Amino acid sequence: MTQYSPTIESIITESKQDFDQSIEIEQKDRIPSNGEYQLNKWYRVPDVVCVYVDMRNSTQLSATHHDKSTASVYELYTGTAVRIFNSFSPSYIDVKGDGVFALFNKNEVFRAFAAAVTFKTFAQESFIPMVRGKISEIDIGSHMGMDQKTVLVKRIGIRNSENTDTRNNEVWAGKPINMASKLASKSGDNQLWISNRLYEKFANKELVSQSCGCSNGQVTGQKTNLWTEKDLTEDTNLDFNTAYVLESYWCPIHGKDWCDKILQLNPT
Repeated sequence: MTQYSPTIESIITESKQDFDQSIEIEQKDRIPSNGEYQLNKWYRVPDVVCVYVDMRNSTQLSATHHDKSTASVYELYTGTAVRIFNSFSPSYIDVKGDGVFALFNKNEVFRAFAAAVTFKTFAQESFIPMVRGKISEIDIGSHMGMDQKTVLVKRIGIRNSENTDTRNNEVWAGKPINMASKLASKSGDNQLWISNRLYEKFANKELVSQSCGCSNGQVTGQKTNLWTEKDLTEDTNLDFNTAYVLESYWCPIHGKDWCDKILQLNPT
């Protein structure tokens, strides 16, 4: 009698052998593109920026009893997130259940921020009102978080006879995706939470820290601080003690120009 079938036994034996071998890690300045991944090699990429969004209360949707409504809500949220993020040219996008995350390189913090605020505006102005108008009995909303830190990445799959990977996908080890997800879980529908280590990268830019001087679509000329500091010292699941929360979104009057100006802050 054996514990596993011969196929499973072979898989586990090979995995154990791989575990005992020395890991090769190559330093990269940016997230690898599709053609750059090599078999049996991990890549270390410094200061990757993660934008993470997911749907609040999506577990109340039913694929059995409300299949068409559920499908349309997922399509509206995740489909739009992927397309919006893609328009800002991140290096990587992935869908995880009802969530989507986009990864940007270390010199693209302003592009990542612009992408986040753009989706935040869509979620507040379009997604939430549309869904609540269609499914009023379920309180559906949106969570958002951002973080920046070093990652390890490897493309893992199943090797075929040509020793190439099939059914492969990137595996991301490190803090930013996990921390961005945890920050997102703390956010309300109108909030974007970001770690202090990311906030410090653009806090000195008035385009990011100050409003354009409008209120409810009316020009007032009075600029206000956009961010609120949050003390997280009691949250042992995070590796930082402070976060900053943004509750505003793109202004109906100046939003496009503001976004364009923020994008120009990225180094060329």
